[in-house]
Amino acid sequence: MNEKELLTGVLAKTLDQSPEEVSDLLYNTSDESDEVTLKENAFDLVLEKDVERVQKLKSSAKPDKEKIKEIRDQEKFNAMDGFEKKLKAHYGVDSTSKGLDLVQEIVNTVSECDITDDKVKNHPLYLELEKTRTTDDYDALHTEYEDFKLNQDRSTRLGRIRSDVLGIFPRLNPVESKNSIVASNQRENLFKMFNPYDYELKDDGNHLILQNGSRLEDKHGNPIKFEDFVKDMVVSLYDLAVSTDRGQSGNTSDTSSTTRVDVPGNLEEYLAQSRELVLKGDQDGHTALKLAWEESQNR
Repeated sequence: MNEKELLTGVLAKTLDQSPEEVSDLLYNTSDESDEVTLKENAFDLVLEKDVERVQKLKSSAKPDKEKIKEIRDQEKFNAMDGFEKKLKAHYGVDSTSKGLDLVQEIVNTVSECDITDDKVKNHPLYLELEKTRTTDDYDALHTEYEDFKLNQDRSTRLGRIRSDVLGIFPRLNPVESKNSIVASNQRENLFKMFNPYDYELKDDGNHLILQNGSRLEDKHGNPIKFEDFVKDMVVSLYDLAVSTDRGQSGNTSDTSSTTRVDVPGNLEEYLAQSRELVLKGDQDGHTALKLAWEESQNR
């Protein structure tokens, strides 16, 4: 087995494609000769295929929450509707009433004596339906209590996240305002950016970031590291001080540069572009992106 066969064989298994498809993806062929050469952008092409593979896996595994809720609601309706139909059929009552109103109507119809509230409440039909209602009330109260517990637990988690963000923040060397009030407001705005997410806390500080119950991942299905996540948030609000051959005066580029940037459509796109520019060391591009984003949010 040669190197080409090994590479195409491994990628065929990984990307769920045939060896021929992988070969066409990676190599250039010539009609004039048998020479086969690796494409210059072969690495990027493999990464794109891997992103497509991960997206297919996610879409096939994602539960349809709305469909589940619709099925449960329909089951509840069918159960109550069936119970009411049995009552009407058993007592020969033709009525459009529902629930307790139907029971009251049936009791009034079939009773041969004067009906009082106590007699209605002691009637077997009323007791049966009241039992169902009590169960629903208990379920609602239990859900409310569980939500309260979750909110308390979430407050504790966010407190830990805030503390760890403060630990990472200075290491990134952000340029803070010399005005203490402005600097404090900037930090509060930074902390607020972490609130829409939930977190599974880890002892080593590399907390799992959750969004809508699913972990936050990069394009290849890998969980985003917490420190990288914090850096994304920080660079969206701050310029990072850098040490270069120009001395310690920081970035001396003209922030009014005509560098053209495409304004991201949402915060997630902005953070991704901002992080990419920082990793490239493109401080001018990062500054231009930051100014364009801030201007778009103030419109």
